Amino acid sequence: MNIKKILTVVALGTACVSAPLTSQAMLLGLTPAEPTVDFAASGVINFVPNTSGGGTVTISATPSTLFQNDPFLFADINGATTDNEKLITVQFNVDASGHFVSGVSGADLIVKGAIDIDFDGVLDYDGILLEAEVAEFGFEDGGSIDDFFDLRLNTVSGLLAPYYNGRDLAIRMISEISAEYPNAFNNSFATAFTGQAKGVLGATDQSVQPTPDVCSLDVEAYCSVDGSPNATKCRINLDRSAKHWEREDYQHKGQTHSHSTLGMHGDPVPAWSTKYKTTDVKFTYVISNLGGTTVSDLKLTDSFDTAIAAVPTSILAGGTVTVTRTVKLNEELENTATVLGGYGTAACGDVDVVVIKDKLRERRRHDDDNYKDKSEDDKKKDRR
Repeated sequence: MNIKKILTVVALGTACVSAPLTSQAMLLGLTPAEPTVDFAASGVINFVPNTSGGGTVTISATPSTLFQNDPFLFADINGATTDNEKLITVQFNVDASGHFVSGVSGADLIVKGAIDIDFDGVLDYDGILLEAEVAEFGFEDGGSIDDFFDLRLNTVSGLLAPYYNGRDLAIRMISEISAEYPNAFNNSFATAFTGQAKGVLGATDQSVQPTPDVCSLDVEAYCSVDGSPNATKCRINLDRSAKHWEREDYQHKGQTHSHSTLGMHGDPVPAWSTKYKTTDVKFTYVISNLGGTTVSDLKLTDSFDTAIAAVPTSILAGGTVTVTRTVKLNEELENTATVLGGYGTAACGDVDVVVIKDKLRERRRHDDDNYKDKSEDDKKKDRR
């Protein structure tokens, strides 16, 4: 998860505020423990000020996976049966300095979706997966680089609550600089801001994580188009594709794991598909060994039905390995990278999500607020 190493070095506490309109705080320093729920960079953090100072922070995103090392658990989060909706929403109020004041009516955090834990075709959890109340909020303005936010939540309920065993929850989030959001966070809670958001939700009890000196892995997933800098969200022109999703099994250390992959899955490529444009998307996976021992039995998978080349079988303590692959795409997707490894009987792993979306277009005179979402007519024009 590509914000782990950045945020775990932040000290605890909150600094004093030097002026009423400028917020100077530190992150809470929380590291979400397993099981974790990831959300990709298509999420959004939004702040709306009120007239009395302060305002309301809203985080909106779609959950991707539920992940745990021991016992191993890796499952996609899909839309709930009632309305095919999957979502993460957090809403709470802060003062003019950005310090947490109160929650909102109803649950401050809602995680909704459906999960088939054992891949038997029967949903094990379907509906409100988690609800909780915000207790603390931390933030750090990155200036010309990315901004960071974290939250502690308590009073946890929902279908997945037993996995957290009475512990508080933590959310750790990065808001990458993006031209799509020109009014991103600028260290002030006096004016409205909106920014891109990617993060991870988990427990605050660190004792459930593998000890760093035994087995600890981190994976960071990025995308790049036409030589652009690595990012966690890339945009391409969408078009008609012959690829499809299927669930595949794979083995690691004597266990069978399952994940959904995109591709032809052995089917011939139909002639009609060559008429539609594709974009070469380069994916970069950075694997780090955060522990003090060599991790072996290294296994790296992503959301495509072909194997990733040049993945080493082991990685030294403190070492980092970078693996790349290029895929021709004309559909949007969330690409989930999963790394697994082991040291003796200990197992460890990590997941990260990089998202591919449709290209934005400029506002037109007749457009409403949803102008960034292309219509079918727009997509037909792209194909010509």
